[in-house]
Amino acid sequence: MQRATLSVLCLLFASAITLRAQETPDWSQRDFAAPAADVYAASIKSIQQQHHEIKSTDDVHHSVDFHVGTTAWSWGYNMTLAVSSIDDTHTRVTIGISRSGGKAVSWGSGKKEVQKIFTGIDKQLGGTAEKK
Repeated sequence: MQRATLSVLCLLFASAITLRAQETPDWSQRDFAAPAADVYAASIKSIQQQHHEIKSTDDVHHSVDFHVGTTAWSWGYNMTLAVSSIDDTHTRVTIGISRSGGKAVSWGSGKKEVQKIFTGIDKQLGGTAEKK
């Protein structure tokens, strides 16, 4: 019985690691050559220009929770955009994504919507995105 329990625990641990690795795909992060405060302000404008619903903002931690409405592939996404300073003149933006309808009714990734937000930030900042 203990061997079966240990096997199940190992399987759950491995699954959690795999899911954690999938939470932040490379395409959901982008670096900008601008200070964090400027990137945060540009992020809010980009989200608003895409007509996404902002649920909350945290000006201290430079994060935004917002909802992307129904798409052709999904019932929508709940997203959290986080701005973190790399140094005084470089900033990383990471967007976390969860499907509103769950995997059963949504099979999109949110990648297209994330790319539009990054493009909007880049335009607001005058083209400072750094290519990886």
